[in-house]
Amino acid sequence: MDQSWQLSLSGEGRDRTLTGWEGPIPEPNLVYPLLDRLFAGLELDALSVTVGIAELCSLAHPAWQVLEDGTHRIERNAFYQIREAWLAPALWPIMPEVPEQTGNVVHPRRPMLPNTTLYRRYHPGLDRVLELRPATVEDDGERFHRWQNLPRVARFWEYPFSRERLDAMLEERRAAANSFPLILEADGDPVGYFETYFVPEDRLGPYCEAGAFDQGLHMLVGEDRYCGKGQAPIWLNTLSHYLFLSEPRTTALYGEPDVANEALFRQLRHVTWNKRYEFDFPHKRAALVATERDEFFRNTRL
Repeated sequence: MDQSWQLSLSGEGRDRTLTGWEGPIPEPNLVYPLLDRLFAGLELDALSVTVGIAELCSLAHPAWQVLEDGTHRIERNAFYQIREAWLAPALWPIMPEVPEQTGNVVHPRRPMLPNTTLYRRYHPGLDRVLELRPATVEDDGERFHRWQNLPRVARFWEYPFSRERLDAMLEERRAAANSFPLILEADGDPVGYFETYFVPEDRLGPYCEAGAFDQGLHMLVGEDRYCGKGQAPIWLNTLSHYLFLSEPRTTALYGEPDVANEALFRQLRHVTWNKRYEFDFPHKRAALVATERDEFFRNTRL
């Protein structure tokens, strides 16, 4: 943000009221990032906004509760579910529930992702803008090959292949109806590769009781500078936030990491994801990990 504002708050603790506003009238696309800084920086559970400031900021979204005196109030778990604040406009429409069949599984028709930035949020703790976009061979083929051939990655992904073979794999992932390969960036610098999918028609489907719109993800943090130092929960929470926003009917997210990935399980202690149980895939012993929408938005400090 190039503009600046002086804001006045009343109240104490994690429930505050925004009572004063000095500075220019914010552009609509700046209102929620600005309020996000209050929620994140003060670790708020709820924020109220006086009627004058609500009108100044055009707070018309139905997630806001309007009290008798015109004060607008919103709780954190509702605030971070406002899709329009962080998702690309192309993702705002909801795919109708049209049944399709993959193998023996009947499931809702899945959307196609546009080739644009899908999610964008300034992260106050990092002081960086995090963005998600589709992965492409043209933009990401070299780094995808380099990342997959890192020993720490190859140990669990098991794709230490040639550039040609990995380019073909990435193209296949992009073309598949239920595979969404993404790149996460911090201020334009690629952090890692993340592959998402809908669980019912995925190989994970038979091993858990996922809802029709529940999603899963695979995580690959590619650059060493983005590993360690407590950063993994940031990337996992960012992906989780995006997935819950992208499909409001998603009630839970799932993963199936190798049970030997002890570093990942240590990181799960800092997020709402938890290990449910272990099971055997044909190719590995896996752990089912999951987080539910209600718990994520109630307890996650984005």
